[in-house]
Amino acid sequence: MPADGVRWLPQQEILTFEEIREVVVAAIAQHGIRRFKLTGGEPTVRAGLVELVRMLRSVDGIEDLSLTTNGMRLPELARPLRDAGLDRVTISIDSLKSDRFRQITRTGDLATVLQGLDAAEETGLGVKINCVTMRGVNDDEIADFARLSIRRNLTVRFIEYMPLGDAGLLEQVGQVDESEIGPAGGCGAQDRGADSLVTETRARELIEAELGSLVEVDRESEPGVGPASVYQLTGNPHGRIGFISAMSAPFCATCNRLRLTAAGVLRSCLFEGGEVSIREILRAGGSIESRRRKLADAMVQCVAMKPEVHSNRGNEQMSRIGG
Repeated sequence: MPADGVRWLPQQEILTFEEIREVVVAAIAQHGIRRFKLTGGEPTVRAGLVELVRMLRSVDGIEDLSLTTNGMRLPELARPLRDAGLDRVTISIDSLKSDRFRQITRTGDLATVLQGLDAAEETGLGVKINCVTMRGVNDDEIADFARLSIRRNLTVRFIEYMPLGDAGLLEQVGQVDESEIGPAGGCGAQDRGADSLVTETRARELIEAELGSLVEVDRESEPGVGPASVYQLTGNPHGRIGFISAMSAPFCATCNRLRLTAAGVLRSCLFEGGEVSIREILRAGGSIESRRRKLADAMVQCVAMKPEVHSNRGNEQMSRIGG
């Protein structure tokens, strides 16, 4: 989260639940898309989120409906979300030390997030944890995170530090705001430069040195079939460990995702700015069939903008476009 928070969009600039549902219906009907994830920024700050989940779950053809969240509201929302039809939840946790967690997030409370993790498991939601690895910030906790897969039936995914928005590497963006310097800057701590990156290879070495060998798992068996390479610790029948290595081993050639922002923009890539606005299509009137065709065409147009390999630095803040 930026130190000064985020700019709230006027209500008329963000898509209604009905408009989001219409995009989902078009994606299913025209392109056979079957898996959908609600992200953000932070989706649980959107009023009526449970109702949106219920509306989407009623759409015929959705095979998997998931949510990525910081977990702060999960203690009270896990059960309603599950009852509304949510299948899985991914929780962003970058430290298991409460003081460090608050430094990284600026506002988060680790105890509350862990209560949300427990609540999600108790309701039967599938659970994944996303941990962004950052040298000098939390790389001493990588094995501790991996241990969660021994005790719990969940997937812990280690994500390489990705320079997005103002969180670009120092040599790429030059002068940075003082609030972004040091461990308190979290993913935006740019003073570490390229040394911020902890590669998948290094993370695996740290895990295996303490916990034993990692055995590769068929990624097609992982719920959601995301971009992670998935492993289990030898002899561990419970959870899994995944690695998302967008910097050391870009997976652009197999990327199968489109992003729809809250403001109604289709985005081709987390890093790049290839975008197509569809808000005008949704609000232009005309027949449902005509809108669906135009929405489907916009999706094709956006896919054509996907880069062969993403750039070294994204042009938008993660706090605005989500994971």
